[in-house]
Amino acid sequence: MAGPTPEERRVPPYVALIRIGAVLGMSFFAAGGILLLIGDLYWQGLVSLALATPFFAVMRLAERLAERSQEPDSLQ
Repeated sequence: MAGPTPEERRVPPYVALIRIGAVLGMSFFAAGGILLLIGDLYWQGLVSLALATPFFAVMRLAERLAERSQEPDSLQ
């Protein structure tokens, strides 16, 4: 069974914007968390690293919603 062609797998522009924002947010909080951990501020570093995870969750949610909207309605 062949997968969808590139024309069939177009990503909406809002998903690209959400990906960019999520990567920026994850990068900012992950880098800040690592720097805080290096600077012996353990709790603040762990909190900063934990704040990076919602950005990943939002990115995955947007991708799933975009994939769901592109699925053919073959079940009807």
